[in-house]
Amino acid sequence: MNDRKLKILFSIINSYIIDGEPIGSKSLADEYNMNISPATIRNEMSALEKMGFIEKAHTSSGRLPSDKGYRLFVDYILANELNENIRPNRSDRMISLLDKRYHNASDIVETATKILADLTNLTAVSVTLKNQIKKINNMELIRLSSNQVLLVAVFDNGLILNEIIHLDYEISTDELIFINNVLNDTLVGSDIKNVNENLKKLEDNLLSEYRDLMDNIHRRLEGKSYNDAERDVQIEGLGNIFNFKEYEDLSKAREFIKLFDSKDRVNKIIADRNYNNLYVSIGYENGLDELKDNTIITSYFKVNDEVVGHIGVVGLTRLNYLDVISNIIMISDLLNK
Repeated sequence: MNDRKLKILFSIINSYIIDGEPIGSKSLADEYNMNISPATIRNEMSALEKMGFIEKAHTSSGRLPSDKGYRLFVDYILANELNENIRPNRSDRMISLLDKRYHNASDIVETATKILADLTNLTAVSVTLKNQIKKINNMELIRLSSNQVLLVAVFDNGLILNEIIHLDYEISTDELIFINNVLNDTLVGSDIKNVNENLKKLEDNLLSEYRDLMDNIHRRLEGKSYNDAERDVQIEGLGNIFNFKEYEDLSKAREFIKLFDSKDRVNKIIADRNYNNLYVSIGYENGLDELKDNTIITSYFKVNDEVVGHIGVVGLTRLNYLDVISNIIMISDLLNK
Protein backbone atom coordinates (compact mmCIF):
# COMPACT_ATOMS: atom_id res chain seq x y z
CA MET A 1 0.00 0.00 0.00
CA ASN A 2 1.38 3.43 -0.95
CA ASP A 3 1.91 6.25 1.54
CA ARG A 4 -1.11 8.25 0.37
CA LYS A 5 -3.53 5.37 0.87
CA LEU A 6 -1.95 4.68 4.25
CA LYS A 7 -2.34 8.30 5.34
CA ILE A 8 -5.99 8.36 4.26
CA LEU A 9 -6.73 5.07 5.99
CA PHE A 10 -5.09 6.15 9.24
CA SER A 11 -6.92 9.49 9.11
CA ILE A 12 -10.24 7.66 8.74
CA ILE A 13 -9.34 5.44 11.71
CA ASN A 14 -8.23 8.41 13.83
CA SER A 15 -11.43 10.30 13.04
CA TYR A 16 -13.62 7.31 13.88
CA ILE A 17 -11.75 6.63 17.14
CA ILE A 18 -12.36 10.22 18.24
CA ASP A 19 -15.92 10.82 17.02
CA GLY A 20 -17.42 7.41 16.39
CA GLU A 21 -18.89 8.76 13.15
CA PRO A 22 -18.22 7.71 9.54
CA ILE A 23 -16.34 10.33 7.56
CA GLY A 24 -16.61 11.37 3.90
CA SER A 25 -13.96 12.58 1.47
CA LYS A 26 -14.76 16.30 1.82
CA SER A 27 -14.64 16.21 5.64
CA LEU A 28 -11.41 14.23 5.46
CA ALA A 29 -9.86 16.83 3.16
CA ASP A 30 -11.00 19.70 5.40
CA GLU A 31 -9.99 18.16 8.73
CA TYR A 32 -6.66 16.53 7.87
CA ASN A 33 -5.08 19.02 5.42
CA MET A 34 -3.91 16.43 2.91
CA ASN A 35 -3.26 18.88 0.07
CA ILE A 36 -5.21 16.71 -2.35
CA SER A 37 -8.72 17.17 -3.69
CA PRO A 38 -11.81 15.50 -2.27
CA ALA A 39 -12.18 13.72 -5.62
CA THR A 40 -8.73 12.15 -5.27
CA ILE A 41 -9.49 11.18 -1.67
CA ARG A 42 -12.80 9.69 -2.84
CA ASN A 43 -10.99 7.54 -5.42
CA GLU A 44 -8.47 6.36 -2.82
CA MET A 45 -11.28 5.59 -0.36
CA SER A 46 -13.00 3.55 -3.03
CA ALA A 47 -9.78 1.58 -3.54
CA LEU A 48 -9.38 1.07 0.23
CA GLU A 49 -12.95 -0.21 0.40
CA LYS A 50 -12.31 -2.72 -2.38
CA MET A 51 -9.19 -3.86 -0.51
CA GLY A 52 -11.32 -4.44 2.60
CA PHE A 53 -9.68 -1.84 4.87
CA ILE A 54 -12.76 0.42 5.22
CA GLU A 55 -16.51 -0.09 5.00
CA LYS A 56 -19.45 1.98 3.83
CA ALA A 57 -21.68 3.14 6.65
CA HIS A 58 -25.34 2.11 6.54
CA THR A 59 -26.64 5.49 7.67
CA SER A 60 -24.49 7.91 5.64
CA SER A 61 -22.19 8.22 2.66
CA GLY A 62 -19.14 8.16 4.92
CA ARG A 63 -16.67 5.35 5.56
CA LEU A 64 -15.50 3.66 8.74
CA PRO A 65 -12.62 1.25 9.46
CA SER A 66 -13.03 -2.50 9.07
CA ASP A 67 -11.37 -5.08 11.32
CA LYS A 68 -8.77 -5.49 8.57
CA GLY A 69 -8.10 -1.75 8.63
CA TYR A 70 -7.67 -1.72 12.40
CA ARG A 71 -5.33 -4.72 12.12
CA LEU A 72 -3.06 -2.88 9.68
CA PHE A 73 -3.15 0.18 11.95
CA VAL A 74 -2.22 -1.82 15.06
CA ASP A 75 0.54 -3.74 13.29
CA TYR A 76 1.96 -0.39 12.11
CA ILE A 77 1.89 0.97 15.68
CA LEU A 78 3.62 -2.10 17.07
CA ALA A 79 6.30 -1.96 14.38
CA ASN A 80 6.93 1.78 14.25
CA GLU A 81 5.52 3.84 17.09
CA LEU A 82 6.07 2.02 20.37
CA ASN A 83 9.19 3.22 22.12
CA GLU A 84 10.19 4.46 25.56
CA ASN A 85 9.68 8.11 24.59
CA ILE A 86 5.91 7.80 24.10
CA ARG A 87 5.09 5.47 26.97
CA PRO A 88 3.22 7.14 29.83
CA ASN A 89 5.10 8.48 32.83
CA ARG A 90 5.26 6.09 35.75
CA SER A 91 4.45 8.11 38.86
CA ASP A 92 6.28 7.37 42.10
CA ARG A 93 2.94 6.50 43.71
CA MET A 94 2.11 4.00 40.96
CA ILE A 95 5.51 2.35 41.30
CA SER A 96 5.06 2.16 45.08
CA LEU A 97 1.57 0.62 44.79
CA LEU A 98 2.93 -2.13 42.54
CA ASP A 99 6.12 -2.80 44.50
CA LYS A 100 6.37 -6.48 45.48
CA ARG A 101 8.55 -5.61 48.47
CA TYR A 102 5.66 -3.94 50.26
CA HIS A 103 2.47 -5.57 49.00
CA ASN A 104 0.93 -9.00 48.64
CA ALA A 105 1.20 -10.31 45.07
CA SER A 106 -2.56 -10.84 44.61
CA ASP A 107 -3.28 -7.33 45.96
CA ILE A 108 -0.74 -5.89 43.51
CA VAL A 109 -2.54 -7.49 40.56
CA GLU A 110 -5.88 -6.16 41.82
CA THR A 111 -4.41 -2.65 42.20
CA ALA A 112 -2.79 -2.86 38.75
CA THR A 113 -6.15 -3.76 37.20
CA LYS A 114 -7.80 -0.74 38.85
CA ILE A 115 -5.01 1.56 37.68
CA LEU A 116 -5.29 0.24 34.12
CA ALA A 117 -9.06 0.85 34.08
CA ASP A 118 -8.49 4.42 35.28
CA LEU A 119 -5.71 5.12 32.79
CA THR A 120 -7.57 3.80 29.76
CA ASN A 121 -11.20 4.57 30.72
CA LEU A 122 -11.97 1.03 29.60
CA THR A 123 -12.91 -2.25 31.23
CA ALA A 124 -9.71 -3.76 32.59
CA VAL A 125 -9.37 -7.45 33.37
CA SER A 126 -6.63 -9.56 34.91
CA VAL A 127 -6.42 -13.32 35.19
CA THR A 128 -3.87 -14.89 37.52
CA LEU A 129 -3.36 -18.44 36.40
CA LYS A 130 -4.39 -21.08 38.92
CA ASN A 131 -0.95 -22.10 40.07
CA GLN A 132 -1.59 -23.97 43.30
CA ILE A 133 0.77 -23.37 46.19
CA LYS A 134 3.01 -26.38 46.78
CA LYS A 135 5.54 -25.11 49.29
CA ILE A 136 6.84 -22.16 51.30
CA ASN A 137 9.97 -20.64 49.76
CA ASN A 138 10.82 -18.25 52.57
CA MET A 139 9.45 -17.36 56.00
CA GLU A 140 10.35 -14.95 58.79
CA LEU A 141 8.91 -13.48 61.99
CA ILE A 142 9.91 -9.84 62.51
CA ARG A 143 9.60 -8.23 65.96
CA LEU A 144 7.54 -5.03 65.82
CA SER A 145 7.16 -4.52 69.57
CA SER A 146 7.37 -6.54 72.77
CA ASN A 147 4.11 -8.35 71.96
CA GLN A 148 3.69 -7.88 68.18
CA VAL A 149 5.39 -9.75 65.35
CA LEU A 150 5.08 -9.53 61.57
CA LEU A 151 4.76 -12.85 59.77
CA VAL A 152 6.24 -12.76 56.24
CA ALA A 153 5.96 -15.85 54.05
CA VAL A 154 6.74 -16.22 50.35
CA PHE A 155 5.05 -19.10 48.51
CA ASP A 156 6.39 -20.85 45.42
CA ASN A 157 3.70 -19.42 43.14
CA GLY A 158 4.69 -15.83 43.93
CA LEU A 159 2.09 -15.05 46.58
CA ILE A 160 3.37 -13.15 49.60
CA LEU A 161 1.84 -13.16 53.07
CA ASN A 162 2.57 -10.34 55.49
CA GLU A 163 0.35 -10.14 58.56
CA ILE A 164 0.74 -8.79 62.08
CA ILE A 165 0.25 -11.22 64.97
CA HIS A 166 -0.65 -9.85 68.40
CA LEU A 167 0.56 -11.87 71.40
CA ASP A 168 -0.69 -11.99 74.98
CA TYR A 169 2.87 -12.06 76.25
CA GLU A 170 6.19 -10.39 75.52
CA ILE A 171 8.69 -11.96 73.18
CA SER A 172 12.37 -11.07 72.93
CA THR A 173 14.63 -10.74 69.91
CA ASP A 174 16.64 -13.80 70.99
CA GLU A 175 13.45 -15.85 71.27
CA LEU A 176 12.42 -14.81 67.74
CA ILE A 177 15.83 -15.79 66.36
CA PHE A 178 15.38 -19.24 67.89
CA ILE A 179 11.79 -19.59 66.60
CA ASN A 180 12.76 -18.41 63.09
CA ASN A 181 15.55 -20.97 62.91
CA VAL A 182 13.21 -23.77 63.94
CA LEU A 183 10.43 -22.66 61.54
CA ASN A 184 12.84 -22.36 58.62
CA ASP A 185 14.33 -25.79 59.27
CA THR A 186 10.86 -27.36 59.54
CA LEU A 187 8.60 -25.49 57.10
CA VAL A 188 10.62 -23.79 54.34
CA GLY A 189 10.82 -26.06 51.30
CA SER A 190 8.40 -28.63 52.71
CA ASP A 191 5.06 -29.60 51.12
CA ILE A 192 2.31 -27.12 52.03
CA LYS A 193 0.05 -30.09 52.80
CA ASN A 194 2.31 -30.97 55.73
CA VAL A 195 2.20 -27.55 57.39
CA ASN A 196 -0.46 -28.56 59.92
CA GLU A 197 1.35 -31.76 60.88
CA ASN A 198 4.76 -30.06 61.14
CA LEU A 199 3.46 -27.19 63.27
CA LYS A 200 1.71 -29.66 65.56
CA LYS A 201 5.02 -31.46 66.12
CA LEU A 202 6.69 -28.14 66.92
CA GLU A 203 3.94 -27.28 69.41
CA ASP A 204 4.39 -30.59 71.15
CA ASN A 205 8.17 -30.43 71.27
CA LEU A 206 10.56 -27.53 70.61
CA LEU A 207 8.00 -24.69 70.68
CA SER A 208 5.44 -25.90 73.20
CA GLU A 209 5.48 -22.63 75.16
CA TYR A 210 4.58 -20.70 71.98
CA ARG A 211 1.48 -22.73 71.16
CA ASP A 212 -0.79 -19.71 70.48
CA LEU A 213 1.85 -18.23 68.15
CA MET A 214 2.04 -21.53 66.26
CA ASP A 215 -1.78 -21.62 66.01
CA ASN A 216 -1.75 -18.08 64.61
CA ILE A 217 0.91 -18.96 62.05
CA HIS A 218 -1.00 -22.06 60.99
CA ARG A 219 -4.26 -20.14 60.43
CA ARG A 220 -2.52 -17.44 58.38
CA LEU A 221 -0.57 -19.89 56.23
CA GLU A 222 -3.56 -22.13 55.61
CA GLY A 223 -5.84 -19.20 54.80
CA LYS A 224 -3.37 -17.80 52.30
CA SER A 225 -2.59 -21.11 50.63
CA TYR A 226 -6.24 -22.03 50.04
CA ASN A 227 -8.10 -18.73 49.67
CA ASP A 228 -5.76 -16.79 47.41
CA ALA A 229 -5.44 -19.70 45.01
CA GLU A 230 -9.05 -18.97 44.00
CA ARG A 231 -8.58 -15.21 43.54
CA ASP A 232 -7.74 -15.51 39.89
CA VAL A 233 -9.97 -12.99 38.08
CA GLN A 234 -10.24 -9.22 38.58
CA ILE A 235 -12.63 -6.99 36.62
CA GLU A 236 -12.51 -3.21 36.97
CA GLY A 237 -14.14 -0.31 35.13
CA LEU A 238 -17.21 -2.01 33.69
CA GLY A 239 -19.04 1.30 34.00
CA ASN A 240 -16.50 2.91 31.66
CA ILE A 241 -18.45 1.53 28.70
CA PHE A 242 -20.93 4.35 29.21
CA ASN A 243 -18.22 6.79 28.11
CA PHE A 244 -19.02 5.55 24.59
CA LYS A 245 -22.22 6.61 22.86
CA GLU A 246 -22.64 3.10 21.41
CA TYR A 247 -23.63 1.92 24.89
CA GLU A 248 -26.46 4.41 25.20
CA ASP A 249 -28.32 1.45 23.74
CA LEU A 250 -28.93 -0.39 27.02
CA SER A 251 -29.45 -3.74 25.33
CA LYS A 252 -25.96 -3.43 23.84
CA ALA A 253 -24.59 -2.42 27.25
CA ARG A 254 -26.24 -5.40 28.95
CA GLU A 255 -24.82 -7.72 26.30
CA PHE A 256 -21.31 -6.43 27.00
CA ILE A 257 -21.66 -6.62 30.80
CA LYS A 258 -23.01 -10.17 30.55
CA LEU A 259 -19.68 -11.25 29.08
CA PHE A 260 -18.18 -10.79 32.54
CA ASP A 261 -20.85 -12.71 34.51
CA SER A 262 -18.80 -15.91 34.53
CA LYS A 263 -15.17 -16.02 35.67
CA ASP A 264 -14.67 -19.09 33.51
CA ARG A 265 -15.77 -17.11 30.44
CA VAL A 266 -13.47 -14.21 31.36
CA ASN A 267 -10.62 -16.65 31.77
CA LYS A 268 -11.25 -17.99 28.27
CA ILE A 269 -11.50 -14.48 26.80
CA ILE A 270 -8.32 -13.18 28.44
CA ALA A 271 -5.98 -16.02 29.34
CA ASP A 272 -6.97 -19.18 27.49
CA ARG A 273 -4.38 -18.58 24.79
CA ASN A 274 -0.81 -19.74 24.33
CA TYR A 275 1.12 -16.47 24.24
CA ASN A 276 3.79 -14.78 26.34
CA ASN A 277 3.77 -11.28 24.85
CA LEU A 278 1.43 -8.45 23.89
CA TYR A 279 -1.77 -9.77 22.32
CA VAL A 280 -4.27 -7.73 20.28
CA SER A 281 -7.45 -9.39 19.03
CA ILE A 282 -9.82 -7.26 16.93
CA GLY A 283 -13.48 -7.84 16.14
CA TYR A 284 -14.06 -11.17 14.46
CA GLU A 285 -10.53 -12.26 15.38
CA ASN A 286 -11.95 -12.90 18.86
CA GLY A 287 -13.95 -15.86 17.58
CA LEU A 288 -17.08 -14.91 19.52
CA ASP A 289 -20.06 -13.19 17.95
CA GLU A 290 -20.60 -11.27 21.22
CA LEU A 291 -17.15 -9.69 20.74
CA LYS A 292 -17.45 -8.82 17.05
CA ASP A 293 -17.47 -5.07 17.88
CA ASN A 294 -14.72 -5.29 20.48
CA THR A 295 -10.96 -5.37 20.78
CA ILE A 296 -9.05 -7.30 23.45
CA ILE A 297 -5.53 -6.16 24.29
CA THR A 298 -3.55 -8.03 26.93
CA SER A 299 -0.02 -8.58 28.15
CA TYR A 300 1.50 -10.99 30.65
CA PHE A 301 3.23 -10.92 34.03
CA LYS A 302 5.74 -13.38 35.44
CA VAL A 303 7.09 -14.79 38.68
CA ASN A 304 10.56 -16.35 38.53
CA ASP A 305 10.53 -16.22 34.71
CA GLU A 306 7.27 -18.17 34.53
CA VAL A 307 4.10 -16.56 33.15
CA VAL A 308 1.52 -16.57 35.95
CA GLY A 309 -1.12 -14.23 34.58
CA HIS A 310 -2.41 -11.78 31.99
CA ILE A 311 -3.74 -8.24 32.27
CA GLY A 312 -5.45 -6.06 29.70
CA VAL A 313 -8.60 -4.36 28.47
CA VAL A 314 -11.75 -5.14 26.55
CA GLY A 315 -13.29 -2.24 24.63
CA LEU A 316 -14.83 -1.18 21.36
CA THR A 317 -12.73 -1.63 18.25
CA ARG A 318 -12.52 2.17 18.00
CA LEU A 319 -10.37 2.55 21.12
CA ASN A 320 -7.21 4.66 21.23
CA TYR A 321 -4.77 1.88 20.37
CA LEU A 322 -1.51 3.77 20.85
CA ASP A 323 -2.37 5.08 24.34
CA VAL A 324 -3.98 1.83 25.50
CA ILE A 325 -1.15 -0.39 24.29
CA SER A 326 1.40 1.95 25.89
CA ASN A 327 -0.43 1.82 29.23
CA ILE A 328 -0.76 -1.97 29.16
CA ILE A 329 2.94 -2.38 28.41
CA MET A 330 3.78 0.01 31.25
CA ILE A 331 1.61 -1.86 33.79
CA SER A 332 2.93 -5.22 32.58
CA ASP A 333 6.51 -4.00 32.93
CA LEU A 334 5.84 -2.83 36.51
CA LEU A 335 4.24 -6.17 37.42
CA ASN A 336 7.28 -7.98 36.06
CA LYS A 337 9.79 -6.04 38.19
